Amino acid sequence: MASAVHLADFVVAAVAGWASFVVQSAFAWPLPILSGAAHAFVLALGLALVARTPKPSSRAAEDLTRQGLCAQLRDGAAHALSAIGFALVVAVALLRPGRVERAGLIAWLLEWAVLTTAGVVTVRLILLPLLARWRRAGRLRQSVAIYGTGALAELLVERLRRACSETIEIIGVFDDRAGRERVGSGLGELPHGTTADLVDLSRQFDIDRIIVALPHSAERRLLEILRKLHKMPVDISLAPDMVGFSLPAKDHDDFDGLPLLDIFSNPLTFSQNLLKSMFDRIAAALGIVALSPVLLLLGIAIELESKGPALFRQNRFGFGDRVIQVYKFRTMYVEASDPNGERQSAINDPRITGVGGFLRRWSLDELPQLFNVLRGELSLVGPRPHAISMRVKQRRNEDIVPDYALRHHVKPGITGWAQVNSCHGPVESEKALHERIAHDLHYINQWSLWFDIRILLRTLVIVFRKRHTY
Repeated sequence: MASAVHLADFVVAAVAGWASFVVQSAFAWPLPILSGAAHAFVLALGLALVARTPKPSSRAAEDLTRQGLCAQLRDGAAHALSAIGFALVVAVALLRPGRVERAGLIAWLLEWAVLTTAGVVTVRLILLPLLARWRRAGRLRQSVAIYGTGALAELLVERLRRACSETIEIIGVFDDRAGRERVGSGLGELPHGTTADLVDLSRQFDIDRIIVALPHSAERRLLEILRKLHKMPVDISLAPDMVGFSLPAKDHDDFDGLPLLDIFSNPLTFSQNLLKSMFDRIAAALGIVALSPVLLLLGIAIELESKGPALFRQNRFGFGDRVIQVYKFRTMYVEASDPNGERQSAINDPRITGVGGFLRRWSLDELPQLFNVLRGELSLVGPRPHAISMRVKQRRNEDIVPDYALRHHVKPGITGWAQVNSCHGPVESEKALHERIAHDLHYINQWSLWFDIRILLRTLVIVFRKRHTY
């Protein structure tokens, strides 16, 4: 909920900045003396500060709807005003405008601040009561899985059912020892299974959080379980030991103040994911429209050269280890097609057609993946999706790189940080795989929209630079 409200703040600030600039210019104030680049700099700086929100932590889970409306209006206005005020100070310091230009700049930012504050207050007056009503109706429940089937898990489930029935849906309890140990009587009616069952479930349905309810004294077992669960792109928390249930903590308002210890969290916040998705789909739609004649001509050339369809679908790993079908222009003869990627391509590969070699050399075979982006299966930028049967020296990727699954915590992309750092084409050695995964994890940990744009620009440079690809 917090991310949704902050995203609304960002939209309001953007509209207010544009509107105040248009209105101010209509009154013929001195602002037009400043360059267009200066206008863009100030607007971008202010919006970046408004959009800046912390990543989830033990305190960031607090729900905005739990604060009073007056406090919400005060905090929202302060957030917007402080961001725009800081933008004003930085802009004046860096741009060093003269007296006339400074007057226009200050006039614009003051009007922007007034409109943004009014918009933020209005958004909260409308959105917060609506979200609170949805929450009471159970429409905004979190899906929570409990790991553990002992007394601690039973106490946790009882606490959550009693205090959080409107906000949390417990989807099941899981434990590799469940078959050998007695399942608590309070857990019998819930679905239960093993770690493997939980991993499989996460590939089919979205799970918001896993709470591990195991005794803290079982350190070795606890670390092993956390290592296995970390493969899934979900928030993972550790439930308190017995004494923690009696502490008057307020770390997690969503969990009745239960002092959960956050172990892992998703790398991108809700607002970051939404911003990235919006950018991807808008850019993909524009790209498809602009490149439609090229796509049509390439499809005709493929079908004229060899029998079979122009498009080829390959099974690859997507977000959360889910299998997706990635579209490509067919570059091999139909009878040699490899939908699961069991054999990587090689130099002078006899399976590749003449047109296919040209498409691969200029990366044109990847263009149909824009449709995967529109479907929400791929991003423009992200770790490249690997074929489900891909092996390096006959070894599975996850056996070579223990953190391999972490690259699936975000959507895969058409291009990525690894690709623009010379890690493209077949993976021929374990060292190459380690390098590629290191670049992927760096991208995930350092993500920003500007980082995506930089990678896209570098990708274009690489594509138009003559290089050997097969």
